[in-house]
This record gives sequence, C-alpha cells and structure tokens, in this order.
Amino acid sequence: MRTSLATLFGELLLIGATVSALGCSEKDAAKCQDALDGTRKSLAAGDQALTGQWRSRAYTYCADAASLATLDKQIVDQQAAAAATTLAEAQRKAQNDGLLKAFTSWAGDNRIAPEHASASPKCDGDEPDAGAPKVASTDPKAKERFCTATRSAGTTPLTARYWEADKTISLFMVTPPGPVSCDDLGPNKVLKSWDVPAKNGASVKRTRCELTSSSLSGMNAVVSAANNAPVYIFSPTYLTKDAALKKIAGE
Repeated sequence: MRTSLATLFGELLLIGATVSALGCSEKDAAKCQDALDGTRKSLAAGDQALTGQWRSRAYTYCADAASLATLDKQIVDQQAAAAATTLAEAQRKAQNDGLLKAFTSWAGDNRIAPEHASASPKCDGDEPDAGAPKVASTDPKAKERFCTATRSAGTTPLTARYWEADKTISLFMVTPPGPVSCDDLGPNKVLKSWDVPAKNGASVKRTRCELTSSSLSGMNAVVSAANNAPVYIFSPTYLTKDAALKKIAGE
C-alpha cells in the first residue's frame, strides 16, 4: 500500500511539473510578431546591435521555425549587401585619393609652364574653318587665345587650359568618381561655400578655396560634394578670361 501511494505521489509531481512547464511557455504570437517587425526595422536602419536584440526576442517568442529561418536569411542578405556597399565606397575613395594625388602633383609641376602639361597642346584657331579669317602669327593678337593640354591618369583625362599670351592665366581640371573637399587637395583656406542644384532635384555643396601648399600656393580651387563633378584648380586671373568658370566659381 505504501509503495502504491509513493508511486501515485510521484506521478502527481510529474503531472504538476508538466502543467507548470506548459503554463510558463514563452511562445507568444503577438510578441513574436513585434519581435519580427522590430528585427526588420532595425535591420533596415543598419543598427546591428538592436537587430541582434530583436532577433533574440524573436527566438524567444516565435514557435514557427520557418519564420525564424526566413528572418535569419534576411539578416544575412542585408548584412552582406551592407558589407559590399562599404567595400565599394572604400575602393572608390581609394581611387579618388590616388587620382587627386596624381592631379595635384601634375598641376603643381606644370603651373609655371602649362604648355608643357602635354606633348602636343592645341590652341584655339589652330584649325580654323575654311572661310574664317586667319590671323598672322606676327600679330600681337595672335596669342590672345586659350590653349589646351591633356594627359591621362590611368583612364581619367587631366586637362590644362591657359592663355597663350600670359601663361600665368591657367586652369587644371579633372573629374573624379566621388565627392571632393578642399582638404583632399592639400592645405587650403576656404573662401566660400554654397549650394547648387543637383541632377536629382535636390542641392549639393560647392566650395571655393585658396590652396596654400608650396607648389600650388595662391591658386584657387572649386570642388563639389557630388559624384562625378569636375574639380578645378586655377589662377584667380583665369576668371577674367572665362565667364563660364567665373559663374561656376560663385562670382
């Protein structure tokens, strides 16, 4: 009889423990949905720490293994895409930095004699229209014109433009793939910064500065926070000859 009572008591304890465990189950459909939504919102915001917290909460409250597997795939895919974007940005910045280093070195080396910026500079009027009047080379006005010299840094063209009658009136230009600041060109003093319309209908920051490094000291630069925007380095006197750049430079 005593053994029978002990067995019955043990069975009651087992049943009680089972009921208690079922009553304390943390699976909750509403909390599960909140956790899934919270994970996806945090993932979209790029907050990895919060994404991890919401994911743990989802594993606590969600009973559907398929939903959890889908959630984990979304996390892995999103993080892989973010890593790829970060890598692409780093590569583009490295490309920008290398191009600008080559450009500023080239501009500094050819600042005094921009006609040496390429082996074969071409001047306005060298190939005039058949019916256009020709100016004699001995005429003082013959050199009142712009000349252009081009080189390449990899696949990117570098352009120099100068006034033949006064070669201190010069401009150097390159178009890098990413945004550029004056600091990317070396020591400088910002002269002005303003917003200009962008192609997407918004606005983008343009900055004009005076360069103060030894090879480019006294030259001005205009840069943009936009992608694929020209970078100009020029003598301030260049603006007296080029109305289009004068407008670009904010005058």
